[in-house]
Amino acid sequence: MSAAQPPPVRPVPRPATRFDRAALLPLLLVVTVTAIVVELVRSSGPLLDHAFSAGVVTVALTALATYAAPGVLVVMIAARLELTGRVVLLAVAALVVARLALQGLGAAITAGVDLGLVRYGVGLATVALGIGVLVLVAAFASGTPTRDGRDLAPGSDGAPEASPARPDGRLARGSLVALGVVLGALLAGAVSAALGTWDAYWRSDVAAWVVTVAVAGAAVACAWALRGRAAWPGARGLWVLGPFVALAVQVLANPAFAASQAGVALPFAVAALAVAAVLAPWFVPWAGRSTRPGSPWLSPTVLVAGVAVVFLAVPRLDGPGTVGGWALLALLVLLVPAAARTLALALTKAARPLTWLRLAGAASVAGLTTAVPLLGYQLEYDVPLPVPHTLVPVAAALALAVPAVAAGLRARGASTAPADPGGSGTTTAAEGTGVPALAVGGAVAVLALVGVTQVHVPTTTSAVADYPVGELRLLDWNLHYGVSADPSVRLDELVATIEDSGADVVTLQEVSRGWVLGGGADMATYLARETGMRFAFVPAADRQFGNALLWDPLRGDLADVVRHALPYGAGPQERSAISATLDAGGVPVRVTSVHLQHREENTPTRLDQLETLLADEPVEGASVLAGDLNAEPGWDEITFLEEQGLESGQDAAGDPDALTSPSIAPAHRIDWVFGSDDVTFRSFEVRDVTASDHRPLLAELRARD
Repeated sequence: MSAAQPPPVRPVPRPATRFDRAALLPLLLVVTVTAIVVELVRSSGPLLDHAFSAGVVTVALTALATYAAPGVLVVMIAARLELTGRVVLLAVAALVVARLALQGLGAAITAGVDLGLVRYGVGLATVALGIGVLVLVAAFASGTPTRDGRDLAPGSDGAPEASPARPDGRLARGSLVALGVVLGALLAGAVSAALGTWDAYWRSDVAAWVVTVAVAGAAVACAWALRGRAAWPGARGLWVLGPFVALAVQVLANPAFAASQAGVALPFAVAALAVAAVLAPWFVPWAGRSTRPGSPWLSPTVLVAGVAVVFLAVPRLDGPGTVGGWALLALLVLLVPAAARTLALALTKAARPLTWLRLAGAASVAGLTTAVPLLGYQLEYDVPLPVPHTLVPVAAALALAVPAVAAGLRARGASTAPADPGGSGTTTAAEGTGVPALAVGGAVAVLALVGVTQVHVPTTTSAVADYPVGELRLLDWNLHYGVSADPSVRLDELVATIEDSGADVVTLQEVSRGWVLGGGADMATYLARETGMRFAFVPAADRQFGNALLWDPLRGDLADVVRHALPYGAGPQERSAISATLDAGGVPVRVTSVHLQHREENTPTRLDQLETLLADEPVEGASVLAGDLNAEPGWDEITFLEEQGLESGQDAAGDPDALTSPSIAPAHRIDWVFGSDDVTFRSFEVRDVTASDHRPLLAELRARD
């Protein structure tokens, strides 16, 4: 009697790496749609900031409604329909029309038409539409034909009539979707860098129209070319796109975040994005090889641990240091392919029929898992969370990593399971995305390298000009992270105001360097580059939000730059100040930019902050203290400063009744410029500018040695 034969082992599905023209168009479709959606999610930060004026509850409800709505829009587009090429074309066309309409609204607003609230509503609706369309496009791109190559006919419930009771062993093209989403997010970051990190969404110039039409046109062209494709089984669990998009917007495809967190110049962070675009395709096509020991755990573990290091291990004020900064930048580069591989693992599943109801649910969950990490992280600055808010992005990474590990372990278990009795071995929808993805990644990298040239700020000056002894023009301004009341992000108006003022030094508060609520711009770098000035920055709430000094390099370099941590007190935000010495025609002037705690009842905290600041920066010689003190005339904070020998420039040489906040119909005077006894204010003006929620203050002064 012969010995029992062991059951045959199913072959391990391994995605191919050959060039597959059939994969290129779906890949490009996912890339371009993702790029549009990432920009839209960035735009939702300034839009949702508008709701903050009505309170935290209002903004939270608005955000949740916006990001839960993608499922409703998927139902409106695809109810009781198969996900064919024509349905996808309709969805992409709707998204492109909405995006171009927003560009047109922006142009009208720039021209002076009062359409800010219209853009607010249309903009949030388009964000929801974008996420819904991204899920539809990802589901479509993940599709793989049935084993016999037959198209599936629609059933009465919107599902394929001939769908098998169980999967036939073919894998959905999850790696293709992962590659497309990752490269699309990086494309959005590269386009933003090429525009100086000021997104096309908020601009009305030719460059903004060109990039918007180019990306939108490419998306429509790909969808048009695929319009004849039938509905195929695809990847379920597409809700995991939500945590990835949140991480991409905040960290992975955000050069301003990388630069500010690592403490390196922005061009290096943009160059790092280019490197990540080249690396990502090398990692993803092999993500299906989950039988290798430990492979289901490696990339997810690197992702979660890396995000934890980025957010938990970097000192807020001092940063990682020079060596640590370069190491952190290298880690941020590594996190992109790790996230790409993790997303691919999460989507490495058997191809199954995709019903419109399932897709609608996935779209709503994807929307909410995009919004909750981004909004939860930002809400800490007004309503402190019960846990450190730096754990929120770590939780987003976990939300992506856990399903990836689970899918990888299932795939590894299936690879050693006995073949089915019918003798049909496991096959794979071989997604030959290697060469196309490398080409797309290379193109994104080239665009990012173009962006390097658009964010470079010279750090040396060939000559220092002569100025009248002691004379200095100073502009103070709380920029509200670049968001105006419209809401808009009008960085060009900020530049024009600074240039028109003729200021030698600018003291700034609420400067965004990649903050989501500010639209992701690196305002410090942008303003310095466009005005020809230099900048020094100090983090406040985090390393993406703080105070800055801009100065004319013809005045020479700043000396003795000190970044001050201020007491937290009653909260809810960490606050800081930055001080430096600038030459005023041969007279050294000590200049400080400060932002104090904002709640009206926080006078004890503000007094504590001022006492700490003046202990570090005694009122000696010629010195100027400027900023948003969140204190009105006659309050204890102002009395304290006057008792220290400081004089208000507005009271000495301007209109004491001029109010500074909000910029439209101002009702408060909370922004101040103080000078020591060795400073005489010659003129003072509160300027009527509405590009922020505060008005700028312009002081002309003379300092004595």
